[in-house]
Amino acid sequence: MTHEEARIQNLIDEASTRRYGRRQIIQRGIALGLAAPAIGRVLAAQPVGATDATPVVGADGTIQVSILNKGMTPDEIKAEIQKEGEVSVGNWTYTANDTVIAKFIEYVKTTYDVDVKLNYEPTQAPSTFLTKLYTARGSGGSSPYDVLASEENYWAEAQSQPEPVMQDYLPSGLVPNAERVLPLLNHAPTAIGFQASGSPGIVYDKERAPYLKNWTDLADERLKGRLTLARPGDISSGGFLLGLALALGKDYKNADQMKETIDFAIQKIHPNVLQYTTDSATMQQLLRNGVVDAVGFWNSLARMEFLDGQQNTAFMIAESGQYLVNGYMWVPKSAPHPVLAQIFVNWRLSDEVQFPPDSWGIEHGPWAELNEGLLGPSYEGLVPDWFKDDYFNFYPTIEQLETRYNLVDWPFYSEHVGEWMDYYAKGIGQ
Repeated sequence: MTHEEARIQNLIDEASTRRYGRRQIIQRGIALGLAAPAIGRVLAAQPVGATDATPVVGADGTIQVSILNKGMTPDEIKAEIQKEGEVSVGNWTYTANDTVIAKFIEYVKTTYDVDVKLNYEPTQAPSTFLTKLYTARGSGGSSPYDVLASEENYWAEAQSQPEPVMQDYLPSGLVPNAERVLPLLNHAPTAIGFQASGSPGIVYDKERAPYLKNWTDLADERLKGRLTLARPGDISSGGFLLGLALALGKDYKNADQMKETIDFAIQKIHPNVLQYTTDSATMQQLLRNGVVDAVGFWNSLARMEFLDGQQNTAFMIAESGQYLVNGYMWVPKSAPHPVLAQIFVNWRLSDEVQFPPDSWGIEHGPWAELNEGLLGPSYEGLVPDWFKDDYFNFYPTIEQLETRYNLVDWPFYSEHVGEWMDYYAKGIGQ
């Protein structure tokens, strides 16, 4: 075997193992110095359907469709899409929302030759989704949403309801991209993560506060009067306390140890705090203007600031670790459009939506708001050239996700967070 043949075979094997899509194979082939004909051979030898947004038809000519619980031919799925006609999704307020809506409609038209409507309801208060869902179910009506995409804690709250409010829909032949997602981001059969890096943490100026490496460093005297943290009660405040417990070697499920953690925050960190706020604009201005050196907020603030010209803004991936609060997609019970719901979930996990191409026309800031990291190894080759040098300063690597990020026991958290926050608020005079 020639050296060229060996490189081609190695790429074929790598693409198969890592479930590369067409775009990733081409990018990897170019990086390896392969010519176009050689890359073409790899593409021809490698099935890439599992990394595209289009479901793969089985040997019997059908696709197994969850919720409806039956095998359906592509023509039958198309007919069902025509019958449903629309899909309702509750999600966050992204700058690129209009583009997301237009691109999904375009995708369905291109893939199934059907015109549909996407009813996209954005909010920064996902609890309103649950209120509307519970109200509808209480009155015996169908769900107002087909897909809910919200932070993991809202999924956990819905899971805890005495009567089931969400569908078991995974695995599904309509959602093959779910297989590409890391196990720690997969809550099958009810939900799949569409974000990988969502985490409350510390955003800081790396030139003014280069010593910040861990949660306990927030007690450093050099931060006196130069720190902003979230108000007690906010999820980012909860993330701060959980992370601090990790740094102190404490178990947040042990009442005495959690009290010790909060006492450390009150006695050692509180004296450094200039202001407690949950307003991101306030934090942004205080950090930009040099009034504070660090703020406690979501990781996304760091990359948004960096791409807006704040070159010294960074996110502290704590040495002891921190907790994930990612977004998950789930389908409520009695969702009126279950086929389009699953098609939307699969599309949201596709290469194009996870790493929007230049053809979407999204500016770098809104792009970084929409992108929330690597859901699994098959996405690694998709980081755009304009962000490659800095991407992992703001997003965790797969290794960091698996070793330095932790999952929250949400039922336990929900049961005890109130008492933690009451004690914390009293101790800092809030």
